[in-house]
Amino acid sequence: MNRFFSVFAFSALIALFTTGCQYELGDVKPSSYAGINNLHVPIFKNQTLEPRLSSLVTNAVLKEIQVDGTYKVTSKAKSDAVLVGRIHEIRKRQLRSVRNDTLESQELKLFLYIDFYLADPNSGRRIESTAVEGSHFGKSIEIEGEKVIKARQGRVIGETIQFVDRSYQVGERNALSFAAQDLARKLVSQLSNGW
Repeated sequence: MNRFFSVFAFSALIALFTTGCQYELGDVKPSSYAGINNLHVPIFKNQTLEPRLSSLVTNAVLKEIQVDGTYKVTSKAKSDAVLVGRIHEIRKRQLRSVRNDTLESQELKLFLYIDFYLADPNSGRRIESTAVEGSHFGKSIEIEGEKVIKARQGRVIGETIQFVDRSYQVGERNALSFAAQDLARKLVSQLSNGW
């Protein structure tokens, strides 16, 4: 009985591997980006007053692109497109206050906003998205009272929770790092998967 089972399992495995079923890993990017394989990522422009935020966000995006593997990061001369990003705003909202003083925060929700698009490396013109109003990617959602278009180009919001303690600056810098990582995951997901 054991020999019969072994022969049956072995033949089932052989049949499984020799059939026409194919599963392809990687390269499942949106059809509008089918010709784009190499990306150049210059440092994002920082329009906030937070110092060194542009390098923090750009490094998080570069790391996430490399981990994802859909696109290869190259120089501008060898690239098919340039990922242009602009850090738009940092917002904070109080989640929890100190028990005796409602004006003193104990826990904050931090939002980091960036706008992005892909540009042609030669002309610098924006590569248009196929998202139009009414299509799947043109649907909008509302976050913090603002409409955000769910398209492959537009605005991405990274968010995290910041605990307020005695060294406020250290906590804020750590929270910005986590928000940048969340933002990078969302941005690369939009570029790689379309959502």
